[in-house]
Amino acid sequence: MSAPGKRREKRIAAKDAGALIARTLADGDLLAIGGLFKQGRPLALVREVIRLGRKKLKLVSSPGSGFDVDLLIAAGCVAETFLPAVTLEDRMCPAFRGAVEAGTVTAHCVDALSIVGGLLAAANGVPFQPVAAWKGSDVPKHNPLVAPITCPFTGEALYATRAIRPKLALLHAQEADAYGNVRHLATMTYADQLIARAAETVIVSVDRIVPPDEIIARPRETSIPCIYVDAVVEIPYGAHPTGSFPLYSIDEAYIEHYADLAEAARRGADGARERLADYIAAHVRAPARQEDYLALADGTARMRALEEEAASL
Repeated sequence: MSAPGKRREKRIAAKDAGALIARTLADGDLLAIGGLFKQGRPLALVREVIRLGRKKLKLVSSPGSGFDVDLLIAAGCVAETFLPAVTLEDRMCPAFRGAVEAGTVTAHCVDALSIVGGLLAAANGVPFQPVAAWKGSDVPKHNPLVAPITCPFTGEALYATRAIRPKLALLHAQEADAYGNVRHLATMTYADQLIARAAETVIVSVDRIVPPDEIIARPRETSIPCIYVDAVVEIPYGAHPTGSFPLYSIDEAYIEHYADLAEAARRGADGARERLADYIAAHVRAPARQEDYLALADGTARMRALEEEAASL
């Protein structure tokens, strides 16, 4: 046990983050991914999962997910999803669509309330979360997380969503200190906070590590306290190609290029599957460091442009 008042550093190197994922996440486990749609998705950590070659994973996320989920499916890592929305917002996720249509991935019919309620139950250490809102709807007929219950106090007929306890959670935020106190500077935080409390192991990538004194000086800005974080790793532009506002914007052109490749593969165009596999090999599996990955994405100039775009908003 640590001496009273002594804090444990949770900062680790990027290479050690990969080793921690390897020790924590096995084939078939439930993986939670933070962020919302195209903001704050922990893509540097997600790419590590792909490089490790994990298979048959089950995925849960905030109610809105997209590029990272599609990339994991395209790389052959996923068997089941518990995701209310999987979208690139301006178009469908091609690999997700193709895998579900082909039956190689099971997309469970879940809504946002069952995911938030399930994470809340796990965060509170209880097996389920009672919900009244599904009365009169067809959600319970199709949602595998939902079951009818009777209130033990009033006899009222209710529904419950089972606790969702991910084996591993991967999150991204803008800042943290070396002790794992995390700050989201602008992006929506409620789902990341629930995921951090619900998961067995939590790894957070951040764009920058700040001195502990900065965290102490503005304690209200801490979105996830260190007690819920197992490791924090500094990875500049670790959410790319999704955004990390207010530091940098979404790289829409990068996402669009991937989506075109994945859509062509879904449609069965000549050589398209090979081109998508080559893309994943070159841009995901091959780069051993974040610097190597960014160099393939036009490096410094492109990142500076995304920073300038975010600053102008």
